[in-house]
Amino acid sequence: MVKLKFFITYARCMKKKKDLELKDYELCFIPVPVYLISTVDEHNIYNIAPYGMVMPVSYHPLIISIGSSKNRDTYRNIKAINEFVLNAPSSNMLKKVNRTADPVPSEVDEFIHANLTPIESKIVKPPRIEECTTHMECKTMWIKEVSEEAKNRVIITAEVVALSLDEDLLRTNLCKQKGLMRPLYYEKHIYFTLGGYIGDRRMR
Repeated sequence: MVKLKFFITYARCMKKKKDLELKDYELCFIPVPVYLISTVDEHNIYNIAPYGMVMPVSYHPLIISIGSSKNRDTYRNIKAINEFVLNAPSSNMLKKVNRTADPVPSEVDEFIHANLTPIESKIVKPPRIEECTTHMECKTMWIKEVSEEAKNRVIITAEVVALSLDEDLLRTNLCKQKGLMRPLYYEKHIYFTLGGYIGDRRMR
């Protein structure tokens, strides 16, 4: 009888799950961090574009992968030059981040369009974005199509060859450092920012 009561109580406390259509993916995904990718084309025209499909795949060596459409100037520039910079914008840059997403012609310098400042990179040809907090200079390793069903989508994998950040963000305490970065997150036309530290891997 006691066991029966326990199982009835347990069943009542269980979370109910709701099946979704694949088109409702945004309800299951955690918002992704926003990066501004700066590139340069073969005519030395600067381009900037916001990207959320960015993921580290190795820390030693430091390698990242990016999901991109073939229709973007960013993809075409990376394919031609094999270099780019991942710049991390802060939440106070939201309006300028949105301007980098404007559908402007490829011959338009997007630093000028978004009112952002190019600064010379340490190793790669594309410039860093001064207003961003951190920068990862990258050299392309390979580019592959995602699948037969998604021929317009590619995965760009690159090695990070140089890192830099705002000097006042240099902190050994990552909790404080990430808070000062004020990173920007995105999901389905909505932006978010970092809530704050709640624990670490030692917690059980």
